[in-house]
Amino acid sequence: MTILETTRAPGIDPHRNFWDFIGTRPDEEKWELVEGQIVMQARPSLIHQVVVVNLQRLLNESLERSGSSWIAIHDPAIDLRPFITGHTYVPDVAVIDAASIEPDQNVVEGCYLAAEILLPSDHRKLPGTRRTKIDVKRDGYEALPLCQAVLLIEQKRPALTLSVRTGETWTRTRLTGDDRLVLPGFGLDCAVADLYARTPVARG
Repeated sequence: MTILETTRAPGIDPHRNFWDFIGTRPDEEKWELVEGQIVMQARPSLIHQVVVVNLQRLLNESLERSGSSWIAIHDPAIDLRPFITGHTYVPDVAVIDAASIEPDQNVVEGCYLAAEILLPSDHRKLPGTRRTKIDVKRDGYEALPLCQAVLLIEQKRPALTLSVRTGETWTRTRLTGDDRLVLPGFGLDCAVADLYARTPVARG
């Protein structure tokens, strides 16, 4: 996890610094703005990438069956303003409304679901804080008014933490192995193990 501190002087917009910086970087790099710090995600493993593909496929198949206009996409930039300043996240998978996509758009203001396939760097504490990167990001997703679910998915074993909103309350549940991942609002009902199809995790 590479971290670049943005300018925190009064009147300086960290988002402007962030997007100016992103404009100079190769497309294959994944950068986020977390607590006013520009953070580069480590290169993901192949298992990470397969889980992303599996989750995106399962969500899109479920959304299409339900006739929803929502769509699951990978690596969308989500600007958390005005709910949280100094933050722009790039979840591994997010569900957004396809009907709201504009030509040349590369950032959205919210999502209905955010999923992160966890890397070791996600559990490191951010400089100057006592909180890990993934804890900060989960709280940020939960602050978005449209967001209904957050998935934090492990790589080395079939397990995840599911956060679901009911009214104004978030409930977090630990799921493993043959537990069912059920998200009625997205039409999804699958085994947690289905997320790991065609990976060494699925083969035990």
